[in-house]
Amino acid sequence: MTSSLYILFFSVITTGVLADFFNKQINSLNKHIIPFSISFVLALIFTHILPELYHTPSKSIGIFIVIGFILQIVLELLSKGIEHGHVHAPIEKKGWNLLIPLMIGLSLHSFVEGMPLASLDEPLNHALNHTHSHASHSHNHNESTGSIYFMMIIVHKLPIAAILMVFFIKHIHLRWKRYALLCFFALTAPIGALIGTELSNLNMNENLINVFMAVSTGMLLHIATLLVFEKHHELKDKWVNIILISSGLALGILVYS
Repeated sequence: MTSSLYILFFSVITTGVLADFFNKQINSLNKHIIPFSISFVLALIFTHILPELYHTPSKSIGIFIVIGFILQIVLELLSKGIEHGHVHAPIEKKGWNLLIPLMIGLSLHSFVEGMPLASLDEPLNHALNHTHSHASHSHNHNESTGSIYFMMIIVHKLPIAAILMVFFIKHIHLRWKRYALLCFFALTAPIGALIGTELSNLNMNENLINVFMAVSTGMLLHIATLLVFEKHHELKDKWVNIILISSGLALGILVYS
């Protein structure tokens, strides 16, 4: 798992740094990147994560998915919706008055998303492992699901890192402060994964990881459905968004089919 957490951390940092130097290009592309990436994530949720969650013995998995869905609604009161590509904030809110609650909401979102990464053993080596012998079905499938979840988080988090840096540029003049906040954000998911691992080890209950996964899935479902059904898209962008969403869904299905 450690190597995956390093990949996650440094990929977020690298994306943020690139966005700092190419912020105009990123700012113009984000309305296309976000629908595509979240649709890719949505495809993996429907085709892999939800079937695996409902395959578990727990009868309360659906409740935890709903809890995650509601939790994301609450977190977006702080993060102002930056998770799906733009910030809904009053005009009078500027500087740290806007940044502090936004970072709290976004960091909590990222932390909770990181907790299911406790399910990773060898994610990169087993990302496409679909071996299903009766003796090893559960073990291999868990590794495959953990690896798919890891890919989901990467695809979801990198556009957010870019948009976050573009947002920092507008509100923070000193570059070192931008990078300090970027590093803090990049650490939240790995810290969540480590704490999730410790909690699951202390609990000695494999079902706890499924609870983490269900809550995180509910959060991602809220973001995805909100993005897909948003009413603010201009008429001229309707077909572009349909194409982007359809392409993301198709790619997610094809890559991990």
